[in-house]
Formats: sequence, C-alpha cells, structure tokens
Amino acid sequence: MLRQIAREPLFHFLVLGGLIFVAWSWLAPPEPAGSGDEVIVIDQSRLDHLQTMWKAQWKRDPAPEDVAAIIDRHLQQEVFYREALQMGLDRDDEIIRTRLAQKMEAVASDLSSLMQPATEEKLRAFHAARPDLFTLPQAFAFRQVLYLPSEAGDARIKTTLATLRSGGAVPADRRSKLSLPLDWPLTSGQDLNNAFGGGFAKALAKLPVGSWSGPVRSGLGLHLVQVTEIQPERLAPFDEIRDEVARQYEYYTVLDAQQRVFKELLGKYRVRFDAQGVPDAVIQEYARP
Repeated sequence: MLRQIAREPLFHFLVLGGLIFVAWSWLAPPEPAGSGDEVIVIDQSRLDHLQTMWKAQWKRDPAPEDVAAIIDRHLQQEVFYREALQMGLDRDDEIIRTRLAQKMEAVASDLSSLMQPATEEKLRAFHAARPDLFTLPQAFAFRQVLYLPSEAGDARIKTTLATLRSGGAVPADRRSKLSLPLDWPLTSGQDLNNAFGGGFAKALAKLPVGSWSGPVRSGLGLHLVQVTEIQPERLAPFDEIRDEVARQYEYYTVLDAQQRVFKELLGKYRVRFDAQGVPDAVIQEYARP
C-alpha cells in the first residue's frame, strides 16, 4: 500500500512542495509579527485615487458594487505585495529594478522642473548656446527632368538640355516621369539624399544657380537640373521656433538633472569590477580605491 502511494504523482508533488517551503523559509525567513506592516489603511485619498483610475478605464462613476470590487482588488494586491516583499521576491528582478529606477528618474525630472523653470530669458540663452540643435541645414530649390538609366545613351538628353537652356519647355513625356515632381521647393540636403540617393545634394551644391545643367546622376537615373535657389546653413530665428526650443530645453534640463542626481547618489557607493573585459575608461570613471 505504501509503495503504491509513493508512486502517486500527487505524493511527489506534496513532498517537493514541502522541501521548497522549508528551503525558502531558511533562505528568506519571515518578518517577526508586530512590525506594524500588518495594518492596511485605505484613507480617502487612496480610495479617491483608486476610483479615479477605475473611471478612467470604464468612463463612468463606479456603482457601490464596483467600489466593493475596487477595494477587494486593492486589498488583494496589497497583501500579495507585502508578502512578496517579505519573501524577497523583489530582489534580482529586472522588471522591478527598471521600474524603480524609472521612478527615481521621474523624481529627478520633477526636481529639475521646479528648480529650473523655462523662463523667456533661459530659453533664449539656451537657443544661443546650442546652435547644433537649431541650425537648419543647407537647402535647395530646383527643377529637374528625369531620364531613366536605360535612356542614358539617348541623344535626346543633349537635345533637351539645349532646348531648356534656350528657354524651351520641358518635353511633355518628362513632366511626370516616375511621378517625380518637376519643381522642388526649398528642401534640405538630407531629405534630397533620402529621395534621390546619397550624394545628390552635394552634386546640386556644385551647380550654378539659374541655368540648366547636367545630367546629374541619382539612384533614379539621370537628371537635367535647374537650381533656382540655394539656402545656406543657418541658425533658425528664436521667434520662429520658440516651441521647439522649449521642448529641447525641457528635455536637456531633465537629462542634466538626472545626471546630477546620479552623480551625487553614486558618491554613496563604491563600485568594484570583478568581471573581465571591462574597458579601462569605465574602470577609471567609476572604480574608486
């Protein structure tokens, strides 16, 4: 009879569960009773917060039975949360580690907004100090006539170029080749390279303004080009991009605040690298004797 019971899967499960419980109790002994953590308080601000979150999800006020369900769910979460902490389940958990670090970053961000509000004077100073963020790239406006690679040897390219230079019209069969616009307004060099392929903007920069030139090779084929305007790289005026300056100011202010808080808190710790392959620069930056 005992041998038969010992072969039952349920018996194996109970024995294994008992061993795990004993091992866990030894590794993470429970907190002694009377620490005060056994009190769960649901004050008015907590209940209001829970109901606000519920309303945001269900788009209506909770009925009494909904409030009961909200409280029941909250108590279950709170009890499981506290028991999980006592069992040390928060240790070495990447999700919890990341979430808590994000909360600290949010605290630093809130501090930065309180300590460094975005005044008009600070925004203008930031705009002047960071031209790398607000400089508009070189841009080109032009007209183009496209010939496909298979038409590279076509004598019509030279004929069309001569016609255009003498003031003639763009041939009808070239006005929407591959649905590519004939006229291009001021467009940044990067956007042109994205549309025509790398090096196209650089080729346009070498062309005279006002006259037809070419052919210029792109990823699409060969182009006869009339550059009508070249706008040099320039710092965008503050008044035209004030909102963008405010966004960038807030972003970099938060980053600076997070770095300051991190450096100050890091001073409380001694970093030691026991691992191999850590770059010397990293060791010199963080490791202290």
